Amino acid sequence: MLATPRVVAVCDPVGQPLDRTRQEIVKRQVLAEYFEECGTRRVQGARVQVFARPGTC
Repeated sequence: MLATPRVVAVCDPVGQPLDRTRQEIVKRQVLAEYFEECGTRRVQGARVQVFARPGTC
């Protein structure tokens, strides 16, 4: 993830419990620390979020 300037993530709907696997926890940490959210769309109940490096949305 750190090698790319933009990440598209498919997420559970708001209100669903977060996955507690180590891999999912690390993904959330990397997104929070190194990326900013550019936008979110709902698609058939899921959320599709676009993240980019700060200042590049």
